[in-house]
Amino acid sequence: MTTITAISSARTPRLRRNALLVVARLRRFFNHWAAATTAYRERQIALCALHRLDWDELDQTRIYRGPLDKAVEKAAEIRKRRRQR
Repeated sequence: MTTITAISSARTPRLRRNALLVVARLRRFFNHWAAATTAYRERQIALCALHRLDWDELDQTRIYRGPLDKAVEKAAEIRKRRRQR
């Protein structure tokens, strides 16, 4: 009888430790996921705010959009026209 209780008592800390590791990994996963979604939304808000600025306002703040922004704007306009059809 004593060997059975000794085995089960030796096993309990390992199970508890494994359960705590699983909980810690889940918590870390959800923290990373929340941080990634927050960063994505912040980038989207910043891009929307940049696209609302006129060229004069951009010159005043010395922000350069660059050739990629022109291409993105053109693609957005094409997409918008396709949706309106």
